[in-house]
Amino acid sequence: MNLAYIVAALAASAVSLAQQNIDLTSKSAVIAAAKAAVWPLQQFYASNTRGNGAWIEQYDDSHWWESLLSQNVFNPFVILKGLFNGTKGAEYGCSGIYFDLFYKYMQYSGDYSTLSFVDTNMQLTVGGNGDFLDGQSAILEISGRWNDDIGWWALATMTAAETFGKDAIVAKNNIMQGYNPTYFSLANTTFEQIWMDWDTTKCGGGIYWSRIRTGNNANLKSTITNVEEMELGARLYVVTKDQKFKDRFDVIYAWLKTYKIVDDDYTVHDGLTTDACAVSQELYSYHTGELMAALGIMYQATNDQNYLDEAHKIFKAVQRLFVDPATNILNREPSCPDGTTASCGKSPSGYSFPVYKGLATLYATSTDNSVKASIATILQATAKVNFQGCDSNWYCIRNLPKDTEFTMQNGTNPRDQFETVSLLNALAVINGAGLVTAPGATVTTKSADYGGAVGMIGAALAGVLGGWILF
Repeated sequence: MNLAYIVAALAASAVSLAQQNIDLTSKSAVIAAAKAAVWPLQQFYASNTRGNGAWIEQYDDSHWWESLLSQNVFNPFVILKGLFNGTKGAEYGCSGIYFDLFYKYMQYSGDYSTLSFVDTNMQLTVGGNGDFLDGQSAILEISGRWNDDIGWWALATMTAAETFGKDAIVAKNNIMQGYNPTYFSLANTTFEQIWMDWDTTKCGGGIYWSRIRTGNNANLKSTITNVEEMELGARLYVVTKDQKFKDRFDVIYAWLKTYKIVDDDYTVHDGLTTDACAVSQELYSYHTGELMAALGIMYQATNDQNYLDEAHKIFKAVQRLFVDPATNILNREPSCPDGTTASCGKSPSGYSFPVYKGLATLYATSTDNSVKASIATILQATAKVNFQGCDSNWYCIRNLPKDTEFTMQNGTNPRDQFETVSLLNALAVINGAGLVTAPGATVTTKSADYGGAVGMIGAALAGVLGGWILF
């Protein structure tokens, strides 16, 4: 949830949550809390999807057509509803972040009770083309699946590959011919698809935000897209040791610094437009979270101190720009100071969850004990405030007016639960939770005719009926 709305942190290290307390320094307590918190993260999902694996939230009426396209839904009844009533559209990229939270929780907890739910929806969004663009569908590339969007989904499948193994397949319990790619192949394919939009003809390099060069924001080379590609590349390099990933990582980072998108004081700006190579002055914390994670992972992969030094400098910028020095709470967003639509275009704002991941990643990779101590202090102070909004069942979602942008149809905002689960995932890491070995299924999809037919019929019905079906 947006911590700017909460007044102060509790002083004690144990936080009262109605009828329960949590010791933020206890690995077992944090894992138990995370286990409870993933259920509220899931519970609104089923009634808010149209069969493409993404959950539905309210979107302003002027974007109803783009919303339908992003869902890849052409049901005439849905289209008519959009025409006359406005639509409840899916913000596709946030769904990738959403599923990553589940895979990350599985990674350190060894609890796979939500795997079928997550994998079924991952299978729906991938379809039969082994990517997040439906075989690079022109319609999807024009509408709701831009490079940063598919990047979030790829990072989620990379987490799954790290958890279950390079050869583990999506939806091992629902074998369908052509519908069970490996998690790793999805991450690798998406990395290459995003790299297709690396361009040196304007402003020396950089990856475009949009996948087409017409329309709004077609000339924006967004920071988030580039740093997502860096993180994904670093993680692919860890698994493969393919020099290509490291080389591209270095090229992107050099470009970000050369064009002062990462400024001399390590302020990370929102990107640049190619009209005059002008750098946006907007600042959002999630850019720094992704970049911090990327640099920490590449240090871990190479043992090159320069990467860690750069990660530490980004961390100092996080402290300076986004953390309240009086309380150590991460609650500042300079470009949307009050969390309103007028100030940042998104209400409630939801930018912090990648920062928690970045802080935890740097904690796990850093060799500097003072940095580790500072990260722990920030995460614990922030968690104390965040968890005040949770009840005894770890339900942390506010009820907002139904006309609030970027909420679900009933006014609830699942990003509140994103924030809580992200914090719990990060706290688990700093408390010593590591990868739990969990070999995944590596079965091929040959001779799956019956299951494949049932599965494809079910997927088609899901699209028509506006729901999702478990097999």
